[in-house]
Amino acid sequence: MGAGPLINLHSHTRYSDGDFTVEQLVAAADHGGVTHLAITDHFETSKVYSLRAAQFDEYLEEIHEAAKRHPGVRVLAGVEIDTDPSRCDLEALPIELLNRLDIVLFEYVDDNGSTLETLEPLLSQLRPLRGLAHMDIARIYAGTMPSEVASRFRDFGMFVEANAAWPYRRDGVPFYELASRYYEAFRGRVRVSVGGDVHHSLEAVYELERPYRFMRSVGLTDDLLFRP
Repeated sequence: MGAGPLINLHSHTRYSDGDFTVEQLVAAADHGGVTHLAITDHFETSKVYSLRAAQFDEYLEEIHEAAKRHPGVRVLAGVEIDTDPSRCDLEALPIELLNRLDIVLFEYVDDNGSTLETLEPLLSQLRPLRGLAHMDIARIYAGTMPSEVASRFRDFGMFVEANAAWPYRRDGVPFYELASRYYEAFRGRVRVSVGGDVHHSLEAVYELERPYRFMRSVGLTDDLLFRP
C-alpha cells in the first residue's frame, strides 16, 4: 500500500450475512496492517439475515471489546441500510440507535432503492458519517455530467465508496474503475472510502491494493475519509 493508512469501511459479520465474528475480522485487520476497519452489518432488512434493533447493545459491545483487544486498529461501528422500501421500513428505523454509530452505509440509492431526495428526512437526523455503497455510478448516472454527480453527493453530505468485492463489477471491471471520470470529479468536493464488503474471506479485510491504486491514479488520496 505504501504511505498512509489502510482503511476498510465495509465488512459484515455473523450478525448479518457474513461468515465471521467481529473478533475474527478485527484480528484479520490487525494481521493485515489495516488501520481502520468498519463493521457494517445489514440492518433491519428482509433482503438477507440482518442485525435487529434488539441486538444493538450486544453488537456495539462486541465491537468495542474487539477494539480493546487490538489497539492498533481503529474499529468503527456501523451498519448498512437497504434503501428499497419493500424490504426495509426506512421511516421506522431507530434514529437514536443509529446515532450511536460511527458510520452508516446506504445501498441501492438512486438505483433500485430510494433516491437521495426521498432519504433526506432520514439523512437530516443522522450524525454518523454517511456513505454510498457499491454504486455502479457510470450506469446509474449515464448522461449526467460528472461535475453534476459530484455536486449531488456533496450537497447531500455523502461519501462514496470504491467497493472491492467481486459482485460489483461489469465484465470483470470494478464499478469504480468504470466510473473513473466521475471519481476524478470528486477531487476536493466529495470524500471517498475503500470497502472490502467482507463476507466470506478474511483476506478480503486487507487485500485492497487495487482500489487504493485506483485512488492514487485519480488523485483522491487526500479525499479519503481517514488520512495521517
